[in-house]
Amino acid sequence: MIRSLKTMLDRSESMHRAWHDTLMAHAPPHPNELPLRQRLALDASALTLEHGQAIRLLLEEHLENAALALLRVQHEALLRAAWVAYAADDAALQALTGPDTDLGVKQANALPLAGILLKQVEASELTPAALKRGLREFRDVVWADANSYTHAGLLPLVRVGKRHAEAHLVHALYISNAHGYSASMISAEIMDPAETLPAINRIVVAHPECMVMS
Repeated sequence: MIRSLKTMLDRSESMHRAWHDTLMAHAPPHPNELPLRQRLALDASALTLEHGQAIRLLLEEHLENAALALLRVQHEALLRAAWVAYAADDAALQALTGPDTDLGVKQANALPLAGILLKQVEASELTPAALKRGLREFRDVVWADANSYTHAGLLPLVRVGKRHAEAHLVHALYISNAHGYSASMISAEIMDPAETLPAINRIVVAHPECMVMS
């Protein structure tokens, strides 16, 4: 198990770059021609990976509270990706592609909140079992602490001007990496599952210290 946060950050960045290169190598040549559901799932998955990159950059700069505040944001991007890929109805998909006007934002914001999205994802027979487990585990185990950081609650306030234990930050990276893995797998399933899904998993095997392996 990695004890050094710096090593963990370096190895995590290597893993994510390998995922990125693999996905780009199999990206559809005309993504705008994909079905709406697939386009939205790819966009939400890309957003999940972007938040993961931001978490790593913030940790490198010792901006720990800001990094931990993004864990919930990253989780909700992954939850959105899973929902649009496996559970959302056509009306909901249309609401997420409306114009970015005040009315369009209001309509999109009227969609179900995270708790309902998770239940719908879990109820869908299309959702991979491992993805259901990961999303549920975050909700049951991490959600309360993640909310505290996102909403300037007790946990970040008592750590202003202080450092977190290194083990705590490494654990946060495990969570973020797991989100990135799930997002990469959703994308791979859309792009070229026969080639890309095994490639994503091979990258994980090459970076075992970056993931909690069950």
